[in-house]
Amino acid sequence: MSSPPEVGPFGLPKLAGDERSEALAEPGASWRDWFYWSFLKVWIGGLGFFILDVWVAASWLSPLDVPALVLSLAGALYLEVLAFRWLWYRPDPERERATAPFRPTWLRLRRYGRWTPETQRILAGLDPFPDAESQLPDAREFL
Repeated sequence: MSSPPEVGPFGLPKLAGDERSEALAEPGASWRDWFYWSFLKVWIGGLGFFILDVWVAASWLSPLDVPALVLSLAGALYLEVLAFRWLWYRPDPERERATAPFRPTWLRLRRYGRWTPETQRILAGLDPFPDAESQLPDAREFL
């Protein structure tokens, strides 16, 4: 059984010299990317949509119009799904490469969500899935 890692300041694990230099050399996503890709997904996609649904439901409970309540919630949920997919949809790289050119549908208005790493790579003129080929299994391994 291995011992737990040493804990440094703020409860974070202490890093060895080489681990620390590697972490400083490759810090990961920027604060802006983290804000759009992770933080807002929780606050808009979770809390914001929940507040909107509660507001729509409460507006129809006072006059108690059940058909209007159901239709309003169905419309709100559809618009929330569209908004979430517009901002954060990330397709499967294998399926995306094998499909025909993209055509918008009722559930998928964009090929990639606006606030995703794939869109940032496309805007920079790069391949949206840079290491997708390296993740595929090599056929020679199975022969």
